[in-house]
Amino acid sequence: MISNTIGIKITDALRARDEIRLSTLKLLSTSLSYEKIAKQRELSAEEEIMIVRREIKKREEAIEYYKRAQATDRVETEQKEIEILQEFLPE
Repeated sequence: MISNTIGIKITDALRARDEIRLSTLKLLSTSLSYEKIAKQRELSAEEEIMIVRREIKKREEAIEYYKRAQATDRVETEQKEIEILQEFLPE
């Protein structure tokens, strides 16, 4: 399950000083925690995957906004975050 491995991945990102990966993983961890609190139970693997997909969708929407605003640096950052989040999706 994602919530079991995310702490290790956050630690690895800290050691590697990978700021984008670190912030993306922390945001995903927070989203998972909020959902767990809202449901007042452990999340199933399917629910965790739905949360990852929701986070990807948020970034895709942000990319469209940044493209219209011609903020290419933000577009690249959002695309990197999507790549990081896609690592948690099944093949």
